[in-house]
Amino acid sequence: MIDEQGSGGAGGKREEANPLPSDILEKLRIRELEPLQWVGLWLALAFFVYIILASGTIFFVSFRCIQLPPFPSPPANSGDPAQYKTLVDAYKQSADVYQQMAKVQVERATQLFQLVVASTILPVFSAILGYIFGSKKSG
Repeated sequence: MIDEQGSGGAGGKREEANPLPSDILEKLRIRELEPLQWVGLWLALAFFVYIILASGTIFFVSFRCIQLPPFPSPPANSGDPAQYKTLVDAYKQSADVYQQMAKVQVERATQLFQLVVASTILPVFSAILGYIFGSKKSG
């Protein structure tokens, strides 16, 4: 089933099956970037890495370094109903406090993310990308 050219019956169309990267670029008509656009591209990549690092640091500090105490365990059933009711009330109160602490932890992480990433880094990153993709070749 393999013909003389070793193409497996493709009839000599081996070059079209594996095009070169330069052929792909020609077909897509991707233009070359100017030197200043290359600087902008590297700056955008640096800002993207910075966004990822800042986000990871914020969430690491918010959730791993400042950990909540363990969730309160439910009361064991005792023979005295009055004592059991007191234990259940204390458990409900401690569970409510735990939920409030967890909510504060999530809110703190969200506020830090909005302050650091969304309101300071992201607009600069968007401006850099806008320059790269919006600038015209002046030649």
